[in-house]
Amino acid sequence: MNRDPFAAIADPTRREIIDLLAQDNLNINQIAAHFDTVSRQAVTKQLKYLEDSGLITIEKNGREKYCYLTLDNLNEVNQWIGKYRKFWNKKLDRLDEYLKKK
Repeated sequence: MNRDPFAAIADPTRREIIDLLAQDNLNINQIAAHFDTVSRQAVTKQLKYLEDSGLITIEKNGREKYCYLTLDNLNEVNQWIGKYRKFWNKKLDRLDEYLKKK
């Protein structure tokens, strides 16, 4: 199933999982251990959502399943954010010019 990467990063738990995996490849138990208030089953569900969005890959290695970032699908998100980055940079440049004149 292909899921929208925008929806995938909308959830704070999924964003936290992405942050964890940006530091290191982890197995599902290691990821679940970072969440005191979220069950392992709920973490697994979030991981599946991220995998369906193309943001992570889950591979079995022996008895463990390891998760790896595959952020290619975030290119669309990055391009969308880039439009607004340009917008805000222009606004901040104008503010800087105004403040220098004062």
